[in-house]
Amino acid sequence: MRERIAPASPRWAWREPESRLVLFVVLAICVAWLGRNLGRGWMPFDDGALAQTAERLLRGELPHRDFDDPYTGGLAFLNAGAFRLFGLSLWSMRLALLAAFVVWVPAFYYVASRLVRPLAAGAITILAVAWSVPNYTAAMPSWYNLFLATFGAAALLRHLEDDRRRWLVAAGVAGGLSFLVKVVGLYYVAGVLLYLVFRAHDEARAAVGSNASRGTGYAAFVTAALVAFVGMLALLVRRQLAAAELSQFVVPGAAIATLLAYNEWAQPAGDSGARFRRLFGLIAPFLAGVLLPVVVFLVPYVRSGSVGALVYGVFVLPMKRFGVAVSAVIPLLAMTAGIPLILLAFVARTLQGRVAWIAGATAAAALALLLVVTGRSDPAYRGVWYAVQTMLPWLIVAGVVVVARPRRADAEDPMLRARTMVLLCIAALCNLIQYPFFVPNYFCYVAPLVILAAVALGRYVRPRTVMIPWAVLVFFVTFAALRVNDSTLYAMGIAYRPYLRTMPLGVERGGLDVPVVHAEAYRTLVPLLRAHARGGYIWASPDCPEIYFLSGLRNPGRSLFDFFDDPAGRTQRVLDMLDTHGVTVIVLNARPAFSPAPTEDLIAALESRYPYARNVGPFHVRWRP
Repeated sequence: MRERIAPASPRWAWREPESRLVLFVVLAICVAWLGRNLGRGWMPFDDGALAQTAERLLRGELPHRDFDDPYTGGLAFLNAGAFRLFGLSLWSMRLALLAAFVVWVPAFYYVASRLVRPLAAGAITILAVAWSVPNYTAAMPSWYNLFLATFGAAALLRHLEDDRRRWLVAAGVAGGLSFLVKVVGLYYVAGVLLYLVFRAHDEARAAVGSNASRGTGYAAFVTAALVAFVGMLALLVRRQLAAAELSQFVVPGAAIATLLAYNEWAQPAGDSGARFRRLFGLIAPFLAGVLLPVVVFLVPYVRSGSVGALVYGVFVLPMKRFGVAVSAVIPLLAMTAGIPLILLAFVARTLQGRVAWIAGATAAAALALLLVVTGRSDPAYRGVWYAVQTMLPWLIVAGVVVVARPRRADAEDPMLRARTMVLLCIAALCNLIQYPFFVPNYFCYVAPLVILAAVALGRYVRPRTVMIPWAVLVFFVTFAALRVNDSTLYAMGIAYRPYLRTMPLGVERGGLDVPVVHAEAYRTLVPLLRAHARGGYIWASPDCPEIYFLSGLRNPGRSLFDFFDDPAGRTQRVLDMLDTHGVTVIVLNARPAFSPAPTEDLIAALESRYPYARNVGPFHVRWRP
């Protein structure tokens, strides 16, 4: 074990009174900020799917074995626990999210504090919160993926400081838990593996010096693995193989892979045997940590002989989403919206003295004016949004150039290069969560990681005036607070539209404030279904799982979303299912989010079997005596 390395500056120490005070104030602000939005708004199918999987678990069913869980299944266990603690309501799941958020904020602050002083770390934490959970407070799995990626990054930074393997194991456990929440947790795992290749080279190079021999076999192995990795990235986006998708999802990973391969061939670090042992010493504890929660999760599947159902449900069935839940990346030209930010960084880096002060004051005034304009001009609003959402490729490419050779900032902080690489790798790979559904709220799931990567690179910019960086930070915090937090989700990233008027959902299992038109519909729908349902079952389709949970009536089928069903022979399967469970009332959703409308032959058969009908909002209810 190497000698423990102290943090780069004692002023940044985690346990210093100043740092603790800042964290306390920041945590209070962030919790209050999220609390203001926690019970407001919903996407019915999102909250409904999360709630129904948890309730079915409480009834003794197992995800993937007994029903089609859209995610890996771990979140169903968490939400089921929330139901046991807080009761059966949509609000309970958000309380669980709040609890995780309260733990995440200090972890994020810790990571930021390894890069900047406490006050700046606190401001950056507030910025990250502003661009994340308050914008969509449903207890979505991607929030937990973000939280766990941050925990993993914190563990890796801690490993840099004391070199104890337990931190690699902890980073792995974060990856395993993230995978159990949603399969995209594997993106974080891939990002960490890239970083560990970098770290193994750095350690070997430091141990043997600049005159080391080249381990050709090891270099060839790493290069081949990196080529395969880039090929997998290209394969992932093959269905939308356009320039915008390539720049957003392939270029960042490819740039990092290029740097790692270059290091192996341009900077020899010893013979292959020693290099493989060093790499294994880093990767083995990390992968052991990944496997630990996964093995525990597998126990009920092994005992019930349903591992095959789990594998199919996690890795095969979700592929059906690529045909329905798809949104293309904004045009490549939109990436130019980030150029003003690059220019501001250049100005902050080069100007000094009175000229720098004037430039800073001018930038602050211009940003204040832009903030006002974004509330009235849709193009101005989109320009700000595009600059943020397309920032990551710029950051990764710039980061690779910066990290490729030692800089002056590295001499002042020997850990900066490795810290930067941790954040670049994790951000680059976690960004893939936006594929293939590149919608604004999906950027919120990765925005805090992008912010951390930007802060790490900012250490290399070394601005001569802090006025410009602070003006930019205040602008983006205020923009998020005024133009994103209080904007309707449907308009986010397109135009500023004030949040819709809300009212309590008004049903027993609700607990949320939702748009008035939604509340009125469900207040009528739930009593109607309970009045006509006999035997405890209903059938609601397509894509309205919230109806089962809010009504307390059971789903007779496996699916929460109809596009997961096999279309071949579906009509007869549905009719047989309704007969088997004695379903007396059905609901047809006229506005499904993803799945197509039921076929004409199915609708005709349902109308014949269920002669009575009533329309409630977007729902067509049919029942029989």
